[in-house]
Amino acid sequence: MDDVRLPPQCAPGPIGGALAWKNADMMDHSRWIHELNDNEIAEIEAATELTLRAGLPVMEIEAEDFPLPVLAAKILRLREDCTDRYGFGYLRGLPVERYDYDTLTRIYWGLSRHLGDPVPQNRNGHLIGHVIDIGDDVNNVNIRLTQTAAALDFHSDACDLVGLMCLNTAMEGGESALVSGVAVHDEMMRRDADLCHCLYEPVVVDRRGEIPAGKHPWMQIPVFMWDGTGFTGYAPLNAYIESAKRFQDAPPTSDAQRAAIRLFLDICNDPAFALKIPFQRGDLQYVHNHLVFHARTSYVDWPEAALKRHLMRIWLSLPEGRELHPALAERWVNIARGTVRGGVNIPDRKPLNIPPRPDTPAFG
Repeated sequence: MDDVRLPPQCAPGPIGGALAWKNADMMDHSRWIHELNDNEIAEIEAATELTLRAGLPVMEIEAEDFPLPVLAAKILRLREDCTDRYGFGYLRGLPVERYDYDTLTRIYWGLSRHLGDPVPQNRNGHLIGHVIDIGDDVNNVNIRLTQTAAALDFHSDACDLVGLMCLNTAMEGGESALVSGVAVHDEMMRRDADLCHCLYEPVVVDRRGEIPAGKHPWMQIPVFMWDGTGFTGYAPLNAYIESAKRFQDAPPTSDAQRAAIRLFLDICNDPAFALKIPFQRGDLQYVHNHLVFHARTSYVDWPEAALKRHLMRIWLSLPEGRELHPALAERWVNIARGTVRGGVNIPDRKPLNIPPRPDTPAFG
């Protein structure tokens, strides 16, 4: 169970560029929110019907099985928004109220297959997840926090691209927020270069029971990575850094690292950097995990079960994905470009599947 420690290589200073955006740079929402029109919605419905007539199970649907020639240009812009321009993008206006759960699953899968390859999100092998409060205990260190109503600090998921489709919003709260990892890195470099450099050193993080073969139940992974030409970010939830203290064999987090994490989160939450986006029903948000960190506020749900805040989630591997820093292999296992990479790769993971109900426990 030896862990390879790689010497950190740091960016020589602030990185800058278009991906180092701040809140004020993104006020023109029309640049990155792509509204679906009636013809595009009709095309999505026709593609869905085509897969049904072909008898294709959802998990067997490929991009070519879900033809979207009218929507193709908008999907290309969405992909470029995520990979080159902003690190994220939106489709807006899918009339989710028209469709039952099975149809929504088929639509979401079919649309997302035009962006990448789905990878498993948890030990239960789920290829589509549900961000919905099912009453999980926020203090349970063997689960993640997505099926609670708790706030989630800025963080990254273990995939190239994470997608969220909004089916219902909360009665109060549950606001989504995005922040440029490059902009946060650069601001840290300007405010305190020594603390910025601390986050190039591996941070100890609780794996929450999802342990790859031959690994500890904790991992060491940097927040900032630099390969000489490009930036990669990986932000673990602060709660998982804190819960890693339960492992007696885990290296302690240093005072300097704790100070660096505090400064990191302060900048992430600064209104000058954080872009807060109230979800609307029918929104599809896609976020590039190596470039942009995402968060949500805590929320209060509606008393009626049918109205509960509910986001469908998909984790995608990008076939044309960027080269990844070797340190990410500690979390991802496989980081090879041109392969289906990312997701939860552990020996006891259940076979790949799509949960039959939105309230299916992700970690039971």
